[in-house]
Amino acid sequence: MDGIGPARVPDSVIAEIRSREVNGLIELDPPPAFRRGARVRILRGPFSGCLAVFADMRPRERVEILLQLLGSEQRVTLAKKDIEVVR
Repeated sequence: MDGIGPARVPDSVIAEIRSREVNGLIELDPPPAFRRGARVRILRGPFSGCLAVFADMRPRERVEILLQLLGSEQRVTLAKKDIEVVR
């Protein structure tokens, strides 16, 4: 939307999207998998918006990240849904 009405999209953008269409669907690239050393952004909680480094997976959909705190790197455990890979 562009305010009250639909936004105008250039024809070239529509053509590019349609060129990726297969049988009426557009396949998106899968989200990047977490791997050790990957840069991640914290999405929720007191450290929301901070960047960190992915360290390891933990049980029960938890992840361990390395976060710069007070001048040193600290291991922090968060819910997997609370971080995203930074591209």
